[in-house]
Amino acid sequence: MTKVVIIGAGSAVFARNMIGDLLLFDDIKIDNISLVDINERKLRVMEKIAKKMVKQTGKDTVIEASTNRRDVLKDATYVINTIAVGGVDIYKRDLEIADSYGVIQALGDIINPAGIFRMLRAYPEIVGMTKDMEELCPNAYFFNYTNPMAPICLALFKDTSIKTFGFCHSVQGTAAELAGYLDAEPEDMSYWAAGINHMAWYLTLKCKGEDAYPKLFEITDTLEKMHEVSKKEKMYNFIDKNFSDSVRMTIMRNFGYYVSESPYHMSEYTPYFRKNMDTIKKYKVDYRWWLAHEMANDDYFDQLESIADDESATVEFKMSDEYAPKVIRANLTGEIFRANLNVMNTGLITNIPNDTCVEVPCYADREGIHPAYVGDLPDGCVGLNITNVNEHKLMAKAANEKKLEWIYQAIQLDPLTSAILDLDQIREMTGKLIENNKEYLKDFT
Repeated sequence: MTKVVIIGAGSAVFARNMIGDLLLFDDIKIDNISLVDINERKLRVMEKIAKKMVKQTGKDTVIEASTNRRDVLKDATYVINTIAVGGVDIYKRDLEIADSYGVIQALGDIINPAGIFRMLRAYPEIVGMTKDMEELCPNAYFFNYTNPMAPICLALFKDTSIKTFGFCHSVQGTAAELAGYLDAEPEDMSYWAAGINHMAWYLTLKCKGEDAYPKLFEITDTLEKMHEVSKKEKMYNFIDKNFSDSVRMTIMRNFGYYVSESPYHMSEYTPYFRKNMDTIKKYKVDYRWWLAHEMANDDYFDQLESIADDESATVEFKMSDEYAPKVIRANLTGEIFRANLNVMNTGLITNIPNDTCVEVPCYADREGIHPAYVGDLPDGCVGLNITNVNEHKLMAKAANEKKLEWIYQAIQLDPLTSAILDLDQIREMTGKLIENNKEYLKDFT
């Protein structure tokens, strides 16, 4: 039996895409899709939606749902996690505490002060999933989508024996954005990318078989051109009417390669773009779109709920660009699929330490998921990676060992924070953040 468990299934867009992709493949049979979420309303809506999708595709997949993961984990083949813990209010307070010290984050969900505490809130639940898996489905794969991706995966690599891989949208998503800048289609792009999550580098980037970098450098040689060409991008322009990709274009012009995650994220991972509001506005990375999204009414979920409750209504869905269903298909059929995934570095990137989490091309087939050897990254690119890797290691260490001191030291190494504050200020700010998150740190010493 092939059984897929989705934990955090109340995330409507993600769950619909994941379920839809699995059902749209004609050459694999998914016997059971089990949905887990602690929000009973969202869970029941997604259960009804999933059953409609099964009926629409003519499959005989069994849909189950539970607020308790242990009810459905037994005999799972693949477990997919996409939870968040704590809610928007504590996240907003984390941002505001850092703001009061001049550390102005855009999203704060990977590193930086808010990212560290996002991890510490979520990690006990996530490692708990893997401990349940060790008991109930020890041979299953664990696919993590929750951020902060690299430090969560790094901590899991040390805490569990479960086969763990980290999944993200950034490499394939940014390739599609780059196609727009080059007046091409996503299917015209090919690449070889590697680095760390949210900071993987397109070491080779081609459009219609030709090196895409000369044109990218040509159309981004001034800040004004960067702002103008950014108007061709579709997703972020829908979210932010003032969108510019000038952060990543500036990184490319100074380090030689394009980087995988959005300009909002990348502006946080380096000391260059968020020193003050003038610089933040210059590069147009001042809109906290993720916070706005978290605080907004979920109109799409309301729409899904109305469809779920209408027996005659159908669910609209098509194949998405999510990696996880395609990796599952490759594992079941043996037809090879390549995806950029987060794995333990075992000499895959030779100038990043081995005790870290890296994002590299991986090949999936019937025998499993096989990370590819990359070798050395360019010196400047790996230099930026290492500044984040050092923080990832202390974040993971804090989660593994439950020591407050590792939280302080992680934030002391944060590239953005350390560009703005001295050590005394960092420790004072961190103390306030710890107090804000104290209900999640009760077993820390």
